Amino acid sequence: MLPPYQQAFVDTLDFVPPKEYLGYLFTTDSGYEFGGAYLVEADELLPFNAEYSANEHYPGYFLIGSDGAGEAFAIAKTTSNFVQTPFIGHDAETPAVVGRTWPEFLDYLQTEYR
Repeated sequence: MLPPYQQAFVDTLDFVPPKEYLGYLFTTDSGYEFGGAYLVEADELLPFNAEYSANEHYPGYFLIGSDGAGEAFAIAKTTSNFVQTPFIGHDAETPAVVGRTWPEFLDYLQTEYR
């Protein structure tokens, strides 16, 4: 069972993010920057997705950050995989899985964006 503030956030979504990601997201400092890559903080996630019209342009994905060079990081809503996909030119073929779990995704970020 999620704490009430996490459940309130999840209730605004049409999927349930991985629990480990939610745990990270609701830490006191959930901002993550490494090299040019960044993950969006909890209070900015919904505006970030709205700004990019994620429901329209990235159906089935929830945007969570950027590599800082034209690629988005997202969670696939049906599989909970962490993916990287272009901000421009996204289609069903472009998302690349960069982590099947939160720890795998963090390892990817730390390896690729030193």
